[in-house]
Amino acid sequence: MTVFLQFLADNARFIYGAVAIAGIYFLYRALKLRRERRSAIFPLEREVAMARLYRLFGVAITLLLILGATWAAANLLLPEIETALPQGTATPDILVLIDTPTPTPPPPTATPTATPTLKPRPTRKPPPRPKATPTPQIAPPACPTAGVIINSPGVGQVLTGPTTITGVANIPNFQFYKLEWSSAGAPDQWHWFAGGESPVANGALGSFDPATVPPGQYNIRLVVVDNTGNFPPPCVVQVTVPGS
Repeated sequence: MTVFLQFLADNARFIYGAVAIAGIYFLYRALKLRRERRSAIFPLEREVAMARLYRLFGVAITLLLILGATWAAANLLLPEIETALPQGTATPDILVLIDTPTPTPPPPTATPTATPTLKPRPTRKPPPRPKATPTPQIAPPACPTAGVIINSPGVGQVLTGPTTITGVANIPNFQFYKLEWSSAGAPDQWHWFAGGESPVANGALGSFDPATVPPGQYNIRLVVVDNTGNFPPPCVVQVTVPGS
């Protein structure tokens, strides 16, 4: 631990410089994304620009934490460890034990023991084994487009915790994809919760947390957009969020 803190203190200036350069770069990226969001024509493009801004904010917070940790290691933790004096531990006196010979008693006289005759025990039948209950199979949704597929969750699946959405998002002239949800009471009101700018082939597309919505029936859909701003028919799957 002391070696690591000494390393941070010795290289604090380099760490500060690297974080400052990274901060200037991400500030430039944030200003560029802000201009792209203002000049965007399609709502999907504005959503993607906003998602990138959120990721840049997360990186900025991480840089601030690195700065704080380096400063604390160099100015607080390391001086306190160096000023602490080690305390010795008293060594107990060694007690030497001298073996005293013990007289060996004569061996006892063996007494013959009658061996009883054992009766054969009846053979017990093994208890019947319980039959395993087959696990219900959950089928994936029927998606109309080959490059827009949701493999998991399946139709009618009950989501009790954060669930990874897996599938395929890969069409010609791919630009980006997004995941949205809508409730059974308002099926036409879609809400964005995940997306990406790289094609996905049978992998993780995003994560849906059922704790963010009330219990009920919900639709999750995958939309893949090409370079012209158009998209083929989305893939939709119905899921259930149980009550607490």
